[in-house]
Amino acid sequence: MKAQDMMRGYDYDLPLYDVLNNNEKNENGDPVVSADRRVLAGATIGIGLDLAYLAITELQEAFETLAADADNGVIDGEGSKDLAEILDAKNPFQMRLWYLLYDTPFQQAHEDLCWLKSVTYRRGRMCAVMREQKLPVIYATNADLCEGFTAAQLFDRMTVKG
Repeated sequence: MKAQDMMRGYDYDLPLYDVLNNNEKNENGDPVVSADRRVLAGATIGIGLDLAYLAITELQEAFETLAADADNGVIDGEGSKDLAEILDAKNPFQMRLWYLLYDTPFQQAHEDLCWLKSVTYRRGRMCAVMREQKLPVIYATNADLCEGFTAAQLFDRMTVKG
């Protein structure tokens, strides 16, 4: 069997599903992948390859800058401005991540974002592998697969909001 035949129709969400469904325990009986990371992986399934990576990167960099500000005793520095801009923009995926992480200890939230960024990088990296095999890069997001209108689409069509 050729590599092209095996890779045709590749599901770019497989790495995320692998994490989401990971129930393995280490020798101490603790989960290999934390429940928080499993939830973050699940929240990323169906999000566009580039959108997921770029949105996570932007949020992770804001957390990094916020941590540097805190280490330097800066209260309203670049980190808080960057995070405020992200939250003001209300990107649905970033808001989803924010609500999953906002009450998580800061260091853990930052580490989880770094981890998720690496997973989404590897997920997107498969595009290059597909191109090398001369296969089309096809990814259907949840929005692409939705039959009918989403709640967000219906809300955008409304003349009176709120």
